[in-house]
Amino acid sequence: MPNTTIPDSFRDLLDAPVASLTTIGKDGGPQATLLWFVHDPKDDKVKLSLNTDRVKTKNLLARPQVSLLILDPASQFRFIDIRGTASTRVDTNYAFADAYVKPKYNADVRVHDGPQSTRLVVTIEPKSVYAVKI
Repeated sequence: MPNTTIPDSFRDLLDAPVASLTTIGKDGGPQATLLWFVHDPKDDKVKLSLNTDRVKTKNLLARPQVSLLILDPASQFRFIDIRGTASTRVDTNYAFADAYVKPKYNADVRVHDGPQSTRLVVTIEPKSVYAVKI
């Protein structure tokens, strides 16, 4: 049975500045993007704040299977790979972004959104977690 939790010895990576999200494109191939992420201690899940205008968001809405690779900023030979299914909900009034993204990154995600954009909270439900130190 695959591990679905991040080992304690790798939990420090939840504070890393960026991660690589891989989604499945409409051609069936992978599409990877570096992005901000947060860890929500309330449910111990990794979450993203994504704009509906982006390809990665369109990909995961069509095919919710994702992989999130978090590399140790101090060692390229230490990382976690969280593979699972993404679920989404609308981030009404930017409540999630303001409560979680803004404090971690000191940034307002509104500047990245167009007038027709919708901001989503994406939660990754792990199916497997690979913690690697080479």
